[in-house]
Amino acid sequence: MGHITHNSGLEHPTTIPTSAAPLPGRTLDVRGGNFFPFSLLWFFIISLELFLVAKLHTADSDIWFHLRNAQELLWTHAFPKADLYTFTSAGAPLVNFEWLSELPYYFAFHSLGQGGLLAVHLVILWMIFGGVYYLSLRRGANCADAAIVTMAGVLLGSYSFGPRMLHFGWLCLTVLLLVLERFQQTGKGLWVLPPLFALWVNLHGSWVFGLVVLAIYIVSGLAQGRWGTVVAERWAPPQLRKLIVVSVASVAALFVNPYGYKLVWYPFDLLFRQTAVRHDIIEWQSVDFHTGYGTLAMLMILSLLAAAWFSPEAWELRDVLLVVFALWTSLTHVRFLVFAAIILVPILAPRLRLFSPYDPKKDKPWWNLGLAAVVVGIIVWSYPNPSEIQGLIDADFPRDALYFMQQKHITGRLFHFYDFGGYIEWNAPAIKTFADGRADIFTYNGVMNDYLRINNIEQPFELLDKYKIDYVLFPVGKRLSYVLEHSVAWRKIYEDKVVKLYERAPAAANP
Repeated sequence: MGHITHNSGLEHPTTIPTSAAPLPGRTLDVRGGNFFPFSLLWFFIISLELFLVAKLHTADSDIWFHLRNAQELLWTHAFPKADLYTFTSAGAPLVNFEWLSELPYYFAFHSLGQGGLLAVHLVILWMIFGGVYYLSLRRGANCADAAIVTMAGVLLGSYSFGPRMLHFGWLCLTVLLLVLERFQQTGKGLWVLPPLFALWVNLHGSWVFGLVVLAIYIVSGLAQGRWGTVVAERWAPPQLRKLIVVSVASVAALFVNPYGYKLVWYPFDLLFRQTAVRHDIIEWQSVDFHTGYGTLAMLMILSLLAAAWFSPEAWELRDVLLVVFALWTSLTHVRFLVFAAIILVPILAPRLRLFSPYDPKKDKPWWNLGLAAVVVGIIVWSYPNPSEIQGLIDADFPRDALYFMQQKHITGRLFHFYDFGGYIEWNAPAIKTFADGRADIFTYNGVMNDYLRINNIEQPFELLDKYKIDYVLFPVGKRLSYVLEHSVAWRKIYEDKVVKLYERAPAAANP
């Protein structure tokens, strides 16, 4: 879920909307007439960027409890419907809305260890941004322009990179956009959507974004006309009927899941009930324009304004609505910057003129293939080995401290840094945790609020007493660590470069 703030019809319609065709004078240059076109080489360059950026996001706090969830599912052959990991919320009802996304990561970890987590993460990112790049080409962008804008989108969306379940949802979104684009241009392929949504709802709660995007495509085709630089063309009646039927079937497909209506309702529960999640977890907060990601978001907005001002092409009503929705969601919640990248890149790329038009006659396929081989070699040679990945993880998580606790048979009630919850549940399952990344169940019963108060040094001793905490495991340099260090009621029993472990002092030492 993320990190907490401190101080995730007709086969051949009679009329195809002309607004769906590639922009005038632009062609889909992925068909360069040779076995390895320049446009394909650009995809390899995008893949290299994705690899380099993804390597920096290997240590994610949520992946661990997801692995534990998948393990429980495969061991018990039952979908978890109550909390099994914590002492603060034991037995609390829950909905594992990402259960299907957890399985690929679990199988990869079981087969390849830490490197398997990175491999799954990379493959998903390559598919997402490969699809975004291809969609840009299909809309008429020059391959170099499309690649540059896609690479900018990678940086914009990298805030949410890491072995996380939400990327399966964004992969479904990319497929949705490709299907809708193909339908607009050919009238085919819409039948894919109901099974896509049936899969999507079991992968991640972002299927709601898919329905909004689908609704925008439908609504924008209900109007016909031109308003300044904005144009719209009405759907042909058979097309509209097909879209409506498929949309209804897609909504019905959402209920093909092991939790029934509860899984469908979950995103709305997050919106209306889980206020602490949206207020206190960093990735749910609005974009801070003083940060690097805020700067990238501002550059994207300025690029949109420049494209709207200087581009000679008219703007489709569909694209205007998509841009507004993408900017609103991503600037309101920073975790959706990747959603903005997926939506905005195919809209911006065809309107840029950064490079000369692609000429297939000047292509050198063998040269392109050779450079692509170099890129593949760099990725293979630079792929981190298990010890390198473990080093990145150990820099943020308490591996040695957990080993100490296991050696000393420490199993009392533990208060810990929020990001450590899932890591403890996976690596030391005998130790019951205070909370983990499944923020919803801890929001409902007030545990999340109490965690924040302890972390912010608001009656920390009273709240530690309330939960009968025996031990505290917290990072070095945090305020709570300082307070416990100077309290006669607590004593330090372990310390390393990452964390400190405290236990309650004997009563005689606590006047």
